[in-house]
Amino acid sequence: MNNSIIRTEHLEKVYGKSKVKTHALKGVSMEIPCGSFSCITGPSGHGKSTLLHLIGGLDLPTSGNVFIDDLNISELNDNMLSELRANKIGFVFQFFNLLQNLTVLENVETAMMFGKQPPASQKQNAIGLLDLTGLSDKADALPSELSGGQQQRVSIARALANDPEILLMDEPTGNLDSESEKDVFRYISKIHKMGKTVVIVTHNNEIAAKAEILFEVRDGRLK
Repeated sequence: MNNSIIRTEHLEKVYGKSKVKTHALKGVSMEIPCGSFSCITGPSGHGKSTLLHLIGGLDLPTSGNVFIDDLNISELNDNMLSELRANKIGFVFQFFNLLQNLTVLENVETAMMFGKQPPASQKQNAIGLLDLTGLSDKADALPSELSGGQQQRVSIARALANDPEILLMDEPTGNLDSESEKDVFRYISKIHKMGKTVVIVTHNNEIAAKAEILFEVRDGRLK
């Protein structure tokens, strides 16, 4: 029985249609087991974020396939991809992308609306996620009233809003000071121990050293 929750086959991604083309990925094949903690490392501009975006269905490959639980997401239409992202995959990015005019609680609840959770349970579930990330006392605060580390923890709570199996993170600590970085990673580790499959793109050697599986991308290829 195949234990891989994420699998790619010969992924190619080419940007540009003119004579000047950028080959971001060149035949990347990989497998990520269910419940694992993986890191994708490598120099800037060598294809790490592109790979993560393809895995998460935020972009489509030029050729090759991405499988989530043996479902070829490269063949899904836009509506099916949106549904997959809303319910099966949580995303955390370097820049928090929080809605500044909404409270911390409302930011998490909004993600639940997209996941079509029953309105009656949204507030209670959102408070539970803020408690998980150590922010239940900040539920009524606006993002601008929080530190960078706290805002990233809100982003993590929002990514977990619809109880996804997979958490994809692109440089989640890249914008933080060292103390906030350690704090955020403590919560990431806690979430992984709950059984989530966590995949992080990072330049941080300390985070990469704690990964169960390490992938290195150089010049668009997996080393």
